Amino acid sequence: MKKILRPFYLLYQLIAYPLAGIASALTGISISLFGKYIPIKGGDYWPAVIWSKFMIRIFLLPMTVVGREKLDPNKNYIFIANHQGSWDIFMMFGYIGRNFKWMMKDSLRKMPFIGQACYDTGHIFVNRDAPQKEIFVKAVKTIKKGTAMGIFAEGTRTRNGRLGEFKKGAFVIADMTQVEVVPIAIQGSYDLLPKKGIFMNWAPLKLTILDPIKPIGKGKENVEYLMNESRAAIAKALGEE
Repeated sequence: MKKILRPFYLLYQLIAYPLAGIASALTGISISLFGKYIPIKGGDYWPAVIWSKFMIRIFLLPMTVVGREKLDPNKNYIFIANHQGSWDIFMMFGYIGRNFKWMMKDSLRKMPFIGQACYDTGHIFVNRDAPQKEIFVKAVKTIKKGTAMGIFAEGTRTRNGRLGEFKKGAFVIADMTQVEVVPIAIQGSYDLLPKKGIFMNWAPLKLTILDPIKPIGKGKENVEYLMNESRAAIAKALGEE
């Protein structure tokens, strides 16, 4: 059935993409305007939530969210997710239900409207040539202000659809701040859009919020523990134990 409907879905994208472009521009302008220049409560958050849900719905993608009740509204977290594709951002921003700042690669700052909006509202851009200490300091300051962080622990998108090895940076930040880590399993976005593709394949999406993981101390042992436990939880949710 998917093969039969694929030509129609490709044609539909010729309509959906221009609408998505307009929505992205309006979102970027709104976030910069109401998040920085005329700041209002939630001005850096709600436009992104609306945009994310619009993007998923305009492309007719079924979305399932599991485990949101596990988040304590009175706690701050670092959200650790696997990275399947560019649509992971919409899944997390639209459906976690919490305001958070991204840690993202520096090249995304060049995105029209959205890149500037992220810069204006305190998201952290990672330049791999810059000292890691600067990145850690920015992240720690963000978390200590009471804002959660969202980090793709693999550091880049998967090349084959399977979970990659985790980098320690996110867990060093968790160790420094002593906040709980929330593993998040993302499924579907690898099938949705190939890394260098333009047109999408229709695919159902699923976001699974797993049990928060508490620090067991401070230092190297804690970093290793948080990293290993997070990866194991996500691997289990993905069926890659």
